[in-house]
Amino acid sequence: MAATSGDTPFIWQDREIRFDVPLSALELRKGEQMVDSIDSVEDTKGNNGEQGCLCITNLRIIWSATKYPKTNLSIGYNVLRSRNARTASA
Repeated sequence: MAATSGDTPFIWQDREIRFDVPLSALELRKGEQMVDSIDSVEDTKGNNGEQGCLCITNLRIIWSATKYPKTNLSIGYNVLRSRNARTASA
């Protein structure tokens, strides 16, 4: 049985990268705390020039577009912590 976002028994927020999640998924979950936020952070990749807000919590980093909040990104803390760098040959 697949769990929906309302009754998810596990914490996905610190383990995954998710794009364009529903606004309800951007709300802080129980135990998640806002550490800092930075306004006027520009997206220079997917939506070049789009201004947004970067929020840092104890579980993840969230970027959300100011004009269209449905354009957003959530990057879990453990994703950043367990990253791997590889050398690629051309």
